[in-house]
Amino acid sequence: MKSDPREDRHVAHRGHAPRTPHENFYAGLVQVHGELRQASAQILAGASAERGNHTSVNRRIRAFVEELENHHRSEDVFFFPAFRAAGRLRSTDIAFLDARDDEHVVIVRLAEELQALTERTRSNWAASVRSLITELGQVADAHFAAEEQVLTPRHLAEMITQGQLVDVYREMGQNWNRSTPYRLR
Repeated sequence: MKSDPREDRHVAHRGHAPRTPHENFYAGLVQVHGELRQASAQILAGASAERGNHTSVNRRIRAFVEELENHHRSEDVFFFPAFRAAGRLRSTDIAFLDARDDEHVVIVRLAEELQALTERTRSNWAASVRSLITELGQVADAHFAAEEQVLTPRHLAEMITQGQLVDVYREMGQNWNRSTPYRLR
Protein backbone atom coordinates (compact mmCIF):
# COMPACT_ATOMS: atom_id res chain seq x y z
CA MET A 1 0.00 0.00 0.00
CA LYS A 2 1.44 3.32 -1.04
CA SER A 3 1.59 5.95 1.68
CA ASP A 4 0.15 9.40 1.25
CA PRO A 5 3.15 11.76 1.50
CA ARG A 6 0.89 14.51 2.80
CA GLU A 7 0.29 12.46 5.95
CA ASP A 8 3.89 11.97 7.04
CA ARG A 9 5.61 14.75 5.16
CA HIS A 10 5.51 17.04 8.16
CA VAL A 11 6.14 14.56 10.97
CA ALA A 12 9.14 16.57 12.07
CA HIS A 13 7.00 19.68 12.42
CA ARG A 14 4.31 18.37 14.75
CA GLY A 15 5.88 19.92 17.81
CA HIS A 16 7.71 16.86 19.08
CA ALA A 17 11.23 15.65 18.66
CA PRO A 18 11.78 13.01 15.99
CA ARG A 19 11.54 9.54 17.49
CA THR A 20 12.93 7.23 14.84
CA PRO A 21 16.04 7.40 12.67
CA HIS A 22 13.73 7.78 9.66
CA GLU A 23 12.01 10.78 11.24
CA ASN A 24 15.39 12.17 12.27
CA PHE A 25 16.65 11.86 8.69
CA TYR A 26 13.59 13.66 7.36
CA ALA A 27 13.80 16.43 9.97
CA GLY A 28 17.46 16.97 9.10
CA LEU A 29 16.69 16.98 5.39
CA VAL A 30 13.97 19.60 5.77
CA GLN A 31 16.17 21.65 8.09
CA VAL A 32 19.20 21.77 5.80
CA HIS A 33 17.03 22.50 2.78
CA GLY A 34 15.44 25.38 4.69
CA GLU A 35 18.85 26.72 5.67
CA LEU A 36 20.06 26.53 2.07
CA ARG A 37 16.91 28.26 0.80
CA GLN A 38 17.35 31.00 3.38
CA ALA A 39 21.04 31.45 2.55
CA SER A 40 20.17 31.68 -1.14
CA ALA A 41 17.59 34.39 -0.41
CA GLN A 42 20.11 36.31 1.70
CA ILE A 43 22.68 36.19 -1.10
CA LEU A 44 20.10 37.45 -3.57
CA ALA A 45 19.04 40.25 -1.21
CA GLY A 46 22.65 41.26 -0.59
CA ALA A 47 23.48 41.32 -4.28
CA SER A 48 20.28 43.25 -4.98
CA ALA A 49 20.95 45.97 -2.42
CA GLU A 50 21.67 49.32 -4.01
CA ARG A 51 25.16 49.31 -2.56
CA GLY A 52 25.65 45.60 -2.06
CA ASN A 53 28.62 44.85 0.13
CA HIS A 54 30.85 42.53 -1.91
CA THR A 55 32.67 41.27 1.18
CA SER A 56 29.49 40.38 3.05
CA VAL A 57 27.84 38.75 0.03
CA ASN A 58 31.00 36.84 -0.84
CA ARG A 59 31.19 35.56 2.74
CA ARG A 60 27.57 34.39 2.46
CA ILE A 61 28.32 32.72 -0.88
CA ARG A 62 31.29 30.83 0.57
CA ALA A 63 29.22 29.68 3.58
CA PHE A 64 26.35 28.66 1.29
CA VAL A 65 28.63 26.65 -0.99
CA GLU A 66 30.27 24.96 2.01
CA GLU A 67 26.87 23.98 3.43
CA LEU A 68 25.80 22.73 0.00
CA GLU A 69 29.04 20.69 -0.27
CA ASN A 70 28.37 19.12 3.12
CA HIS A 71 24.78 18.32 2.18
CA HIS A 72 25.83 16.72 -1.10
CA ARG A 73 28.61 14.84 0.66
CA SER A 74 26.12 13.32 3.09
CA GLU A 75 23.88 12.24 0.23
CA ASP A 76 26.46 11.23 -2.39
CA VAL A 77 28.99 9.54 -0.11
CA PHE A 78 26.81 8.10 2.65
CA PHE A 79 23.01 8.10 2.29
CA PHE A 80 22.31 7.41 -1.37
CA PRO A 81 24.87 4.58 -1.61
CA ALA A 82 23.41 3.07 1.58
CA PHE A 83 19.88 3.28 0.19
CA ARG A 84 21.05 1.45 -2.92
CA ALA A 85 23.06 -1.12 -0.94
CA ALA A 86 20.12 -1.90 1.36
CA GLY A 87 18.57 -3.84 -1.52
CA ARG A 88 15.02 -2.71 -0.79
CA LEU A 89 14.53 -0.19 -3.60
CA ARG A 90 11.78 -0.34 -6.15
CA SER A 91 12.57 0.65 -9.72
CA THR A 92 10.91 4.01 -9.04
CA ASP A 93 13.26 4.56 -6.07
CA ILE A 94 16.29 3.79 -8.24
CA ALA A 95 15.06 6.22 -10.89
CA PHE A 96 14.41 8.82 -8.19
CA LEU A 97 17.96 8.56 -6.80
CA ASP A 98 19.46 8.60 -10.30
CA ALA A 99 17.53 11.78 -11.10
CA ARG A 100 18.76 13.43 -7.88
CA ASP A 101 22.33 12.44 -8.79
CA ASP A 102 21.87 14.09 -12.20
CA GLU A 103 20.47 17.22 -10.55
CA HIS A 104 23.49 17.33 -8.24
CA VAL A 105 25.67 17.73 -11.32
CA VAL A 106 23.72 20.81 -12.43
CA ILE A 107 23.59 22.25 -8.91
CA VAL A 108 27.33 21.70 -8.48
CA ARG A 109 28.12 23.45 -11.77
CA LEU A 110 26.06 26.48 -10.76
CA ALA A 111 27.55 26.54 -7.26
CA GLU A 112 31.08 26.42 -8.71
CA GLU A 113 30.25 29.35 -10.98
CA LEU A 114 28.83 31.25 -8.01
CA GLN A 115 31.89 30.44 -5.89
CA ALA A 116 34.16 31.69 -8.69
CA LEU A 117 32.47 35.10 -8.49
CA THR A 118 33.85 35.53 -4.96
CA GLU A 119 37.37 35.50 -6.34
CA ARG A 120 37.02 38.40 -8.71
CA THR A 121 35.38 41.75 -8.79
CA ARG A 122 33.99 43.14 -11.96
CA SER A 123 31.53 45.77 -12.98
CA ASN A 124 28.67 43.32 -13.45
CA TRP A 125 29.44 41.31 -10.28
CA ALA A 126 26.07 41.96 -8.61
CA ALA A 127 24.10 41.13 -11.75
CA SER A 128 26.11 37.92 -12.19
CA VAL A 129 25.51 36.91 -8.57
CA ARG A 130 21.79 37.65 -8.86
CA SER A 131 21.50 35.66 -12.07
CA LEU A 132 23.40 32.63 -10.78
CA ILE A 133 21.78 32.50 -7.34
CA THR A 134 18.34 32.82 -8.94
CA GLU A 135 19.02 29.97 -11.36
CA LEU A 136 20.64 27.87 -8.65
CA GLY A 137 17.74 28.58 -6.31
CA GLN A 138 15.20 27.45 -8.88
CA VAL A 139 17.03 24.21 -9.67
CA ALA A 140 17.80 23.49 -6.01
CA ASP A 141 14.27 24.28 -4.83
CA ALA A 142 12.76 21.77 -7.26
CA HIS A 143 15.42 19.25 -6.19
CA PHE A 144 14.73 19.85 -2.50
CA ALA A 145 10.97 19.62 -2.99
CA ALA A 146 11.33 16.26 -4.75
CA GLU A 147 13.50 14.90 -1.93
CA GLU A 148 11.11 16.18 0.72
CA GLN A 149 8.13 14.64 -1.05
CA VAL A 150 9.68 11.20 -1.58
CA LEU A 151 12.11 10.71 1.31
CA THR A 152 9.41 10.83 3.97
CA PRO A 153 9.90 8.79 7.13
CA ARG A 154 7.36 6.21 5.98
CA HIS A 155 8.84 5.77 2.52
CA LEU A 156 12.40 5.83 3.82
CA ALA A 157 11.48 2.94 6.13
CA GLU A 158 10.57 0.97 3.01
CA MET A 159 13.94 1.80 1.43
CA ILE A 160 16.27 1.11 4.36
CA THR A 161 15.80 -0.50 7.75
CA GLN A 162 16.14 1.46 10.96
CA GLY A 163 19.30 -0.49 11.83
CA GLN A 164 20.85 0.16 8.43
CA LEU A 165 20.09 3.87 8.72
CA VAL A 166 21.63 4.01 12.19
CA ASP A 167 24.71 2.35 10.69
CA VAL A 168 24.89 5.10 8.03
CA TYR A 169 24.88 7.77 10.73
CA ARG A 170 27.58 5.88 12.62
CA GLU A 171 29.68 5.55 9.46
CA MET A 172 29.28 9.26 8.73
CA GLY A 173 30.42 10.12 12.23
CA GLN A 174 33.42 7.83 12.04
CA ASN A 175 34.49 8.59 8.48
CA TRP A 176 33.44 12.17 7.72
CA ASN A 177 36.97 13.52 8.07
CA ARG A 178 38.87 10.35 7.23
CA SER A 179 38.02 10.19 3.58
CA THR A 180 39.12 12.57 0.89
CA PRO A 181 37.34 15.85 1.50
CA TYR A 182 34.24 16.13 -0.63
CA ARG A 183 34.37 19.01 -3.01
CA LEU A 184 32.02 20.19 -5.62
CA ARG A 185 33.01 18.25 -8.70
